[in-house]
This record gives sequence, C-alpha cells and structure tokens, in this order.
Amino acid sequence: MRKKLVFSTTLLLIAYWGQAQFNFSDLKFFVGSGSDTAMLVVDFKDGTSDSSYAWGYLFNGSTDGETILKAVAAADTNFSVDIANGFLNDVIYGQHAGIGGQPDFWSTWSGTDTASLTMNAGIGSSVNPGDWFALSYTDFNPALKPGLPIPAFDPNAFTLADVKTWVGSGSDSAVLVIDFLGNGASYAWGVLFNDSIDGATMLSTVAAADANLLVNASSFLNDLIYQQDSGIGGSPNFWGTWSGTNLGNWYLNAGIGTFVKNGEFFGTSYTDFNPALRPYLPQAVDFLSVETPRLATLLPYPNPASHSINLPSGQAGDAVNFYSLTGEKVARFSLNAEKRISWAQLKPGVYLVEHQGRLHKIVVQ
Repeated sequence: MRKKLVFSTTLLLIAYWGQAQFNFSDLKFFVGSGSDTAMLVVDFKDGTSDSSYAWGYLFNGSTDGETILKAVAAADTNFSVDIANGFLNDVIYGQHAGIGGQPDFWSTWSGTDTASLTMNAGIGSSVNPGDWFALSYTDFNPALKPGLPIPAFDPNAFTLADVKTWVGSGSDSAVLVIDFLGNGASYAWGVLFNDSIDGATMLSTVAAADANLLVNASSFLNDLIYQQDSGIGGSPNFWGTWSGTNLGNWYLNAGIGTFVKNGEFFGTSYTDFNPALRPYLPQAVDFLSVETPRLATLLPYPNPASHSINLPSGQAGDAVNFYSLTGEKVARFSLNAEKRISWAQLKPGVYLVEHQGRLHKIVVQ
C-alpha cells in the first residue's frame, strides 16, 4: 500500500472578474480621513484586462466627486486629473489615460455597486457614506457604465527604503518582488547593478545569494520555489512578469528578458491569467542573519539536479523519501558514505524530499 503525506496549504483564491461583485472589503488603498467611507471607481474602457480601478475614500458626513478625485490625485502619485471650472477633462493612471475629446469624454455615475450605477450630474454630485462615485471614458453613443474594478495599490506601501537585503553589486538598485498569490506569500529583495539589468539576471542573482530560492527558467520562467511556497508552471497556474516604478503601477511586460533601470520594480506573480493578478504588498526578505550560512550548508545540492543530490546534514544510511507535490511517495533511498543518493529512473519534475523530518523541494531535470 502506497503511503501519502498530507500537506496543508492556505488557499486564497482572488479572481476579481470571477466574483459576483466588488465590495468595500476588496479595497486595498484608502485616502482621506473620517468615519465614513465611499468608493471611487475609474474605468478607462481602453480594451485592456485592467482598465477599471477602485480606491476607498474616508470622510465625515457627505462629500462630492470633485473632492474625492482631488484627494486621490494628491495621495496617489500614479493618478492625476485635469479639472477646469467644475468639468473633468483628463484622467491618467499608470499606463492608462483618458484625455477629454481624444477621442472620448468622461461620464460620471452614482450608485452602491456596479449594477445600480446611474449617470449623475457631474463631478459636483453629492456622495454619501457607502456610495460609489464612478467614471467611465466613453463616446456617449451610448454612454457605457464603469465595469467591475480591481483595487488600486498604494504606491508607497513598499519602497526601496523598505528593502532589508541587497544582493549583487553596482551603483544602481531595483526591487524584485515574487508573489505566490494563492500558493503562498509575497516576498521582496533588492538587487544592485550598473545601468540596467533584466529580470532573468535579477532572479538568478537573488537565487545565488538566497539558498531558500529556487528558480527554474531558461527563456521562459517555469518554476519558483521559496521556502515552503511554490509555483510550478502549469500546475495549475503560470508566472506572469511585471514592470513598474512603484507597487501601484504594475503592468505586464514581455517576460524575464525585460530590462529594469535604477529605482524600478520587477515582479512575478503566480496567476491563472483570468485575469492576470498583479504582485501585491511583499514582505522584505532578511536572510543575512547568523543562521543563513549554517542553513545553506544543510540544504540538498545541486538543485536542480540530474542524477544525484548530496545531503550534507545527513549520515550514511539515513533514509531519504521522495514525494510528488500531491503527497504520493514515489521513491526511497539511503545515503551512502559520501552523503549522496543517486537515481536512474526518476522522471523530471519537482519533488518533496523528506530527510530527518524536514521537507525540501528539489527539481529533477
């Protein structure tokens, strides 16, 4: 009878388009102050999968659309508006822009959810607690209401100043963010370089310095494993790659060959692309502690491996079990006198290796 290990994972399924509604609990970025809350929704209607965004606005009593727009523009460096004589001309957010008359104009809407939105009298319209004030860039033939948004991110929630560990060398710096989304947490490292660096080099530089990070990539990013978090290409999702100058203006880039310059962010997210979910607020990795050298000497190597691995923490005769990612035991070995195990018939893939009560993830090529 084959034995199985049971591995528990916290599964956070976030798919904004797949849910029935967007609620105040979905918001990530709030501006203003007060005991009451409203929502600003801006839909650029530009044919992209991320055309509509939402911010929370805090206030007391009542407010109006113009006040909310100006408050969000003051708080979010990625967001700007052009308002003249009570009329909304232009809105820009990250890679999205709606310029008045080129070719469309901004319509304004009120409601308490996407279904109830109706056109209002403009940015001077009153907004009460619990209301949505929404915009859509439309040709008014007919006027199209805003669609289901995704949450805007605070651009200052994580900056280069929050990085705890820097790897590489050079006078320029950038941030690498890896977000496992439903398969784990989000992490950030700093990378030093000169002039420019591509995503593939950032990943390999961090992996060379941090023994807990495993990168399996050639021209395409296949797998990432960090400690107990893993994202295996096609099982079930894939890695999206992103560029930005801060946490709030991510956009999908052309892959790990994309170049990054001083002060920028390069991100990866393990997503089903329905829609492609952006990396969110990471925790700064701090692996330069007194434990790091000791940990690195105990990890199985090489990883990835072809026909054998060494387990320097073991003793001759120790049992080493291999499990699939579903927990099925697929092989059992014993360490030899050189603290090594070898195999001939393990299929290429990612395995969980159990030794001395600890689990390690390795890639067999």
